[in-house]
Amino acid sequence: MGKVEQLIEQQGFDFTGTCSARELVVREEVRDACAADKCHIYNTNWACPPACGDIYDFERQMHEYDHCTVVQTVGYMEDEFDAETLLEAGETQRNRFYALIEALDEAGLSKDVMTLSAGHCRICKSCTYPDAPCRFPDKRLVSMEAAGLYVAETCTKAGIPYNHGKNTIAFSSCVLYNDGQ
Repeated sequence: MGKVEQLIEQQGFDFTGTCSARELVVREEVRDACAADKCHIYNTNWACPPACGDIYDFERQMHEYDHCTVVQTVGYMEDEFDAETLLEAGETQRNRFYALIEALDEAGLSKDVMTLSAGHCRICKSCTYPDAPCRFPDKRLVSMEAAGLYVAETCTKAGIPYNHGKNTIAFSSCVLYNDGQ
């Protein structure tokens, strides 16, 4: 097991799965869904479209890596209206993923991996977009969707479920890395 895989394992994600990074395909329809602005973040954040960059540039970057490991936190809700569990699961995923990124940085690996988050970047309380440059461009987190990945398809390729059944919510992020890391 490489160092990246060890660090992933240490974060306590509920599910992980790995596929070849070269299997990843960006999809225009995913970015089109971003433009529909159902999350109310489109065009308001350096890590979201359109400011985050072209999906085909992301695809070229992704294909420079050997592996893509999807990391996931699953919330088990009492019913479909259990917003508390939904928010807790999202926060748990964010905390685990930020801890992973910090561990990668401490191990000297942060420049050798690509990370894509679940949801938009939340490093700053208020994003400087579009009035000033990003305060933390090296820490900015682009979501899997903003990079053009269809999350359900990526999970399937990595061998983990996207949907874990009734009254569940899954938050998925991924780390791309090369052999020997």
